[in-house]
Amino acid sequence: MRPSHTGRFADGVGVVTLAMGTALTVAPHRTAKALSLGDHPRFARTVGLVDLALASGLFLGRTRWPWMAGRAALNLVLARHYHAETRRAGNSSAARRMAIAMGALTLVDGAAAVALRSVSKTGGDGAR
Repeated sequence: MRPSHTGRFADGVGVVTLAMGTALTVAPHRTAKALSLGDHPRFARTVGLVDLALASGLFLGRTRWPWMAGRAALNLVLARHYHAETRRAGNSSAARRMAIAMGALTLVDGAAAVALRSVSKTGGDGAR
């Protein structure tokens, strides 16, 4: 990713992370159900609060790559949760799809963290 694309990508990820974090924090039961997280509102709210912290780092952090790396790590936690949900009756196919999606997002966010780190070393727009 070129520096200008990297910074814009991080901004976009920040917007999505802020929206998800807000939804999971304000309406954890409803959002968890919509996202096939299962009946785990406390887990959903915790993920929401972490998302809000990550979003603030992506928007306000002087160095943004650690926040993107944190998002990749959270994706792994979510993939593990979805994997566990595949064992519950009636939720296995949706949870399986979400586990795969979270694995893919982990790769995307991890690559973005590496790109942001590279850009921050050169003083590009990946750092604020």
